[in-house]
Amino acid sequence: METAKVSYRSSQKKPVRVLLLGASVGQAWNLPEWPTRVHNNDYVMETIAEYSFDKSNALEEILMRPERKFHLTRAYIKSLFKQAPQKPNIIIIKECAAYFPGDLGKNKELVKKWVNQCKAAAIKPVLATVVPVTEEHSLKIPGRLQGILEYNDWIRQYTRENGIVCLDLEAALRISKDDRRLRPDLTSGDGLHLNRKAYDILDKLQLNELSKVI
Repeated sequence: METAKVSYRSSQKKPVRVLLLGASVGQAWNLPEWPTRVHNNDYVMETIAEYSFDKSNALEEILMRPERKFHLTRAYIKSLFKQAPQKPNIIIIKECAAYFPGDLGKNKELVKKWVNQCKAAAIKPVLATVVPVTEEHSLKIPGRLQGILEYNDWIRQYTRENGIVCLDLEAALRISKDDRRLRPDLTSGDGLHLNRKAYDILDKLQLNELSKVI
């Protein structure tokens, strides 16, 4: 009698590599520790900071991985002695409220370009809405809140029409559906940046939305 051969596959899955391309939020949110906080080892989190709305250069370097773009800096020299950075499975693109108001038409085209670049590299893009500002902050910089809300409305429409997951930070942190300003209890004090309470809310939101991507 011929004995059937059985092959065994490891049940251990590789974690999904998620990269947030944003600005200071990555450091303040402490995303590398996010999997530990939400007790989920299915993910590995990384953040890259680019302090302008245009994330094109940073995204191009991410998509080059495991190759590196040359920079004549001490950080670059040190990086050569470390393992080459791995390409992420998911890229979350998040803009900061500080970049508003801006050229909405130009910004739309940039976002569309980034989405196409991610897809071409077999990386799943996730687009985040922009966290709104408080009433006090909006009075100091006319047009900022309106610019944010216009951009967020477009992001929701664009992601819905193109089958992309939207990480809706605004909806999670605003006062209400009718009052879309940032909740006063969620700011670090300047009406723009967030406190730990806000990030705890976003921890749960991100876990829920990433499950949809996978």
